[in-house]
Amino acid sequence: MDIGKILVNIEQGSDASFLLEKAARLAEGSGAKVELFCCCYNSSLYNSYLFDKSSLSRAEQAYVRHVEGELEPLTASFKELNIEVDIDVCWQRHQAEAVVRKVLRFEPDIVLHPVKQHSRLGHYVFDQADWQLIRECPVPLLLVKQQAWSDGGRVAAAVDPFHECDVPAELDKTILAWASRLVHVLEGDLKVMHSFSVLPHSVIFDEHLVTDFESMQETVRTLHVEALAKLLKPYGLTTDSPAVTLKEKEPHKAILEYVEEAHIDILVAGSVARGVIDRILVGSTIERVLDELHADLMVIKPAGFMSSIKEIA
Repeated sequence: MDIGKILVNIEQGSDASFLLEKAARLAEGSGAKVELFCCCYNSSLYNSYLFDKSSLSRAEQAYVRHVEGELEPLTASFKELNIEVDIDVCWQRHQAEAVVRKVLRFEPDIVLHPVKQHSRLGHYVFDQADWQLIRECPVPLLLVKQQAWSDGGRVAAAVDPFHECDVPAELDKTILAWASRLVHVLEGDLKVMHSFSVLPHSVIFDEHLVTDFESMQETVRTLHVEALAKLLKPYGLTTDSPAVTLKEKEPHKAILEYVEEAHIDILVAGSVARGVIDRILVGSTIERVLDELHADLMVIKPAGFMSSIKEIA
């Protein structure tokens, strides 16, 4: 699973320093080609009565050329590292749709997308375009926050091997494969975390179950440990390995705690379609912690995922 092409989504007017730095680090370690992409749109052109259809088209083209001129200096740092780099700008009102269509044309191995910090407390607020991209991007999506990576690149795979169906189980293998690839590129160490919750004593009402509560808890723990051990065996890891962490806690709390304790730079997690509205939930728990997560997040789709956004609008 090589990284040959990297698509970097540049948001016009935003600070792209961390985004470009991380893209260069991934490209330098993998030998990948980088394409800087920007979706631009200026509603004031449409709100003006000064343009006929032909004039409006020329104004759009001129605006795109202007944005291309803004992107050109951003290629310098890549060229200094002998990284092949190109730029592409499109005129599109809906950013997420434009990015997905670019992915379908360019076929990158990974997309880097910036997430803005909106709070003095260090929290991040995901807007509608962010969530749409998380749901629809058909290739691994790295959500980049405004913080630097450590020298070693601490990468962790968040897995959930305790499944009753094959699709999530295969997704765990893909998560581990991508985490391993990032570790190789960044010259770091592979880390794995899994969390689970044991049924709390307060919800047990049957007197026989109350009596046997401790054995029930131990059974649940054993099942999770065995499932994780089976998943990790091909990677030369065991549940006792220092790189492997199991947390007996609500998953969304465990993830935040683990990322802080282990100083994780990138958390690799899977996304699964659930429910009647076919919403994508990132592990169904990471959705709850995205804005508080002090790490970049790579979102992995299951094999065979098809975006509802098509290449031609």
